Amino acid sequence: MMDAPSVPSGTSRVRQEDFIMCQSAQSQRPIHSHSKNAANSAPSPRNHVESGSRRDFLRMLMGTTLAGASVLELGYHRAAWARAAAGLKGAGNLFGLEQAAPGVFFAQAFPQAQVNCNAAIFVRSRDVVVVDAHSKPSAAASLIQQIAREITSKPVRYVINTHFHWDHTQGDHAYRAAFSPIDFVASSATKNLMADLSVQRVKESLDEIPARVEELRRRAENTGDRAEKAFCDDQIAQLEAYKSELSNYTLELPTITFDRSHLLPDPEFDLHLEFHGHAHTAGDVFVFCPRHRVLATGDTSHGWLPNIADGFPRSWPKTIDEVAKADFKFVLGGHGPMRPDRIVMTGQRNYIEELTEKVLAAKQAGQPLQEIQKHLTVASLKSFRADGYGDILAGELAASTPHYGPMPPLQDGVNNNIADVFRNLDQV
Repeated sequence: MMDAPSVPSGTSRVRQEDFIMCQSAQSQRPIHSHSKNAANSAPSPRNHVESGSRRDFLRMLMGTTLAGASVLELGYHRAAWARAAAGLKGAGNLFGLEQAAPGVFFAQAFPQAQVNCNAAIFVRSRDVVVVDAHSKPSAAASLIQQIAREITSKPVRYVINTHFHWDHTQGDHAYRAAFSPIDFVASSATKNLMADLSVQRVKESLDEIPARVEELRRRAENTGDRAEKAFCDDQIAQLEAYKSELSNYTLELPTITFDRSHLLPDPEFDLHLEFHGHAHTAGDVFVFCPRHRVLATGDTSHGWLPNIADGFPRSWPKTIDEVAKADFKFVLGGHGPMRPDRIVMTGQRNYIEELTEKVLAAKQAGQPLQEIQKHLTVASLKSFRADGYGDILAGELAASTPHYGPMPPLQDGVNNNIADVFRNLDQV
């Protein structure tokens, strides 16, 4: 067994996923199949249920799936999730569902002011395994109800936390309230990081909200555009709902941990949980379904610019190389759309490697960070041009980033990455 990954230094600060700022609600999308065999061999997803009113949404959030919660727990979460839902205009689904293979679904998060991660959903012979749990319990509760409406009535038995970041773990408690038995599975390093940092990072995220709200209010006051004002008002409502909901955060630590690998067997199909090395964090887990050639990657590989704040830039490409040896087709990343190929995974791997090599050389030559950011540009990066990776990245960011008016330049996100690489070069 491999020793538990070490905890990186400098992990106390909160970072929103690089380049993804306030997010607004998007319209619902139906399930789409990406597997030729799925339509013939998988049960048809349940009919989509429209949720036109806030009352209907609250009923879905607080329905029968909370039967396992105590009376006090139910009372608290009903109040908290009601406050959160009050900030969601339209109050529809928070995720778009796509089917990758029989029993395998991808829940892509619609934009929100506080970003939610995606989820991978594996429906097996008796129960369901969900990968990652979003930024708040109300979002997880919404997906729980969407799974029950549109996919299966089987209970969720396992929630896998691919890593410790807030937008992948803060919704865990909704699963604890909804299902019994329930286990949370993660690497040993992720459990340690959650125990050490999660509560403090929630506090830091809440401390950031007043300044963000004030900035949006000033923007709303200074614009004559009604649509822009409505955008700002919606973002403010979502931020205030998040602050209200997370003011009494309940940390759910993993109940099953491992260092190198863990198997979740089932007659329908097995799931292999594997740690392949340091990457986005010290404890990233990949979830591999050999039978259907599906890989859930968390944030080690996804369709946005990578977040390197807690990352290991010199080890990350090697970790992707290791996992890439597996026989998979569909990549279910933590953000952005599902990919039926390896183009984005390879592009991100090469981008991190190229950026790290250039930052390392410049730092060794004595260049300060600001000079490196000035000369290391989007146009200068070969990895952005290979296989259209840069164009794919820009398109996915524009589609998933709430913005009114032009998008911020991609260089802003690259500069964030440069700063993180510059700081984390010694992380191995």
